[in-house]
Amino acid sequence: MTDDSEPPAGGAPDPASGTAAPVTAPRAVVVLAKGHLHPAVLLLRLLDALRQAAFPVLLGAVFQPWFLVLAAVLFLLQLGYAVARYLTLEYTLTADELRVREGILERQERRIPLDRIQDLGFESTILRRALGLVVVMVETASGRGVEARLDALSRADADHLREVLLAARRDRTSAPASAADGEHAAAASPPPPEPEWIVHRSTSGELLLRGVTDLRLSAFVVTGFAALQLADQLGIATRMLGIAGDFQQWLGRLSPVVLVLLLASLLLSVIAFGVVTATIGNLVQFHGFTLALRGQVLQRRFGLLTTRQKTLPRARIQRVTVEQPWLRRLLGFAVVKADSAGGSRQQGEDTSGGWDVVVPLTRLAAADALLPALIPGIEQQAFGWQRGSRRLILRTALQGVVLAALAVPAFWAAWGPWALLALVLVPVWALLGVLAWQNLGFALGGPFLALRHGIVGRYLAYVPTAKVQAVVVRQSPFAQLLGLADLTVYVAGGSPTRLPDLTLGDAKRLALEIAEHAAVAAAADW
Repeated sequence: MTDDSEPPAGGAPDPASGTAAPVTAPRAVVVLAKGHLHPAVLLLRLLDALRQAAFPVLLGAVFQPWFLVLAAVLFLLQLGYAVARYLTLEYTLTADELRVREGILERQERRIPLDRIQDLGFESTILRRALGLVVVMVETASGRGVEARLDALSRADADHLREVLLAARRDRTSAPASAADGEHAAAASPPPPEPEWIVHRSTSGELLLRGVTDLRLSAFVVTGFAALQLADQLGIATRMLGIAGDFQQWLGRLSPVVLVLLLASLLLSVIAFGVVTATIGNLVQFHGFTLALRGQVLQRRFGLLTTRQKTLPRARIQRVTVEQPWLRRLLGFAVVKADSAGGSRQQGEDTSGGWDVVVPLTRLAAADALLPALIPGIEQQAFGWQRGSRRLILRTALQGVVLAALAVPAFWAAWGPWALLALVLVPVWALLGVLAWQNLGFALGGPFLALRHGIVGRYLAYVPTAKVQAVVVRQSPFAQLLGLADLTVYVAGGSPTRLPDLTLGDAKRLALEIAEHAAVAAAADW
């Protein structure tokens, strides 16, 4: 017998039972914050348009009048784009995501789940500060850097957005808001901020010392090479060679003592220039550096001309490094950096804007004391450091032998018996091997992995094993002969930590232990 009765209102019939399936009402969207760019952004864009049109106007006044038409077109296009973006851009923060809509002819809507937001950064130049504006940058773990950029919010709107976002991320595990909250919850007052604890505040002396010890002479080498290439492209390289020949003849007329003093003075001038520029740059960039902790979120504030603020949830930290180049290690100071998902850098490198810097410079003991504030629980672990194999010394000594064997015959024709000085490479490389072996170490203490390496300087990396994405064991042909291997640990975003010259057995054992800890942590998250 066929049942031709109507299904009950409010649901479709269930094929299995013939009864009506309940219809789930869509969950109400709770808007926590909503807004547009500040009108003062039009003044900034007007100044940008005038600056871009200035050069074509100058060309039109001096050479061809049609450059004036080009200047007018560029000015109108720039200003028109700015007006369109101001009128159309709208951001909306809900309990689940951040939405950014913009565009007239080509509409774009970007939706960023709150769980994927890694960091929230503020920047404000002198002009923006005068207008009360802030650039808000939203970063995710995509590895593309800034995912959304709100380039002109008022200070009040930016602070409100940050507080609401942090509160929403804290409350993700709590019960969802009721529908009675309504669509207009955006007008609600921001949640009360949590107490703020100052973890570290850099002094002017520390920033000054950071600049003095930031000796990056490689930048001068690259600049000089680029200048030579430009001179060659402009056709003045031949003229420069002529000048260089005359200069060489002038140097040949000087006594050896005067020549050595002249070259030493030139080298010291280059070093002094590098020290002065690095010192001024560090003082300007990290002026007033403050590291604060609010709840589970770290906040950094720094900058003189361009002020920067950035949040860094402790749960998002993938790796902490304590870096001591040779001069800073000699003086007992270190730089502390932290990597979050979405960024990638080698140890010793700085990311754009210094966002990875947690402490610009401090005493090594103070840097070690800061670790629990960055990686909670690490203070409970006792790391038993293990050293690598002494075969590392043999490997470097053999490299010195190979280099000396190649250098002696190569320079014999030009230098004669003086070419035997290349044999000094053997003990020098052996000494480097001893220093590298003394600095090499690893420790796996519960949920944390500690790695240490260096030659004259020293670099330490602390990685929660739950953050490990991959462990790679590599062997070069030379290392295979000696039974050595390099261990590289990758965290989210791709930032690698390389531990060189372990024995193959130690590298495989450590890789297996790290993988087991990471698997246990991943299973606990499911």
